[in-house]
Amino acid sequence: MTVRAITDHTLGAWVIKCNPHKTDLAPMVEAGRAHENWCVADNYRTRLMAPGQSVLFWVSSHPRRGIWGAGRLTGAPVPGPQWKVSTNITLFDEPILASDIQCIEELSMLEVFRSPQQSNPSWVDASAWAVIRPMLPLE
Repeated sequence: MTVRAITDHTLGAWVIKCNPHKTDLAPMVEAGRAHENWCVADNYRTRLMAPGQSVLFWVSSHPRRGIWGAGRLTGAPVPGPQWKVSTNITLFDEPILASDIQCIEELSMLEVFRSPQQSNPSWVDASAWAVIRPMLPLE
């Protein structure tokens, strides 16, 4: 039997990653909101996603990579040739930079640092979420 690290009890927040070389950030920054729908992998993680769960918006492959926004899932993942999940993510005026996050011992081993090329969704566990949440300018 495979032991899965993510459960309803261990999940802190989902992480939706955006590569600005593939998805234009400018319209999102101008609107102050991330796109409403994001592609996610067809896997057990996606099946754990549910409306109301917290989500972080991580921008990768950018000089200011890090957490650019936060919000909630607004729907369950929708199966299809490419699974999608709906979100309501507000972007921050200034991102929380990866360099500032990585120097915090409890956050230095986040999945976005260990497996940056992994498909959506990524996640942070409840203990990491407890450290990150007070850093967020929203909520």
